[in-house]
Amino acid sequence: MARQDREKWDRKYRENPALSKERPPSRWLAEYAAEAAEGSRALDVACGTGRNTLWLAEHGWRVDAVDISPVALQILRERLEERGLEGRVEIYQADLDALTPPHPFYDLIVKTNYLDRPLISDLQKLVRPGGLFVVETYLDHPDNERRDAHPDFLLQAAELPLLFADWEILVYEEYPNDMDEKYRMMKAGIVAKKLKDTSNP
Repeated sequence: MARQDREKWDRKYRENPALSKERPPSRWLAEYAAEAAEGSRALDVACGTGRNTLWLAEHGWRVDAVDISPVALQILRERLEERGLEGRVEIYQADLDALTPPHPFYDLIVKTNYLDRPLISDLQKLVRPGGLFVVETYLDHPDNERRDAHPDFLLQAAELPLLFADWEILVYEEYPNDMDEKYRMMKAGIVAKKLKDTSNP
């Protein structure tokens, strides 16, 4: 399955120029992940060509960027080199279904346009107390233009807050996706802060 997924995404990045063009970061980062304190580390899961990774690196974060597609990651490497940011980002090509995070704890984890509910639970354990988890992905909604999307990969209305029931939810919204995406789809996004009195170190 990992090989099939890798080949599928490599093909998409090669055949669809829109996937590879530069895009602004998730608005949740711009609003909630300001300039990082020295040594702050972020994990960008399913980073693609790095729209969130690049923004984080430019704002002082040290970033571990993970994706299954070598084609997407090569584009990210080139963009990092153009900006002189190579030293702030470690790139990892990995199957997200069997992800071994490069570091034990993060001050911020961001995961956009990719839904894996068990992975969200696993990643929550890696956020330091007081750290942030940003999730933004597609929502099951009657107004979606793409009708063939697998329901397992779509959030249900008000589902994300349930997945972060023990966290402080800073913001949760359901909204239309960006105009430059291929299909008009509804999305849901959350920024959650890990409580400092949780059992995880």
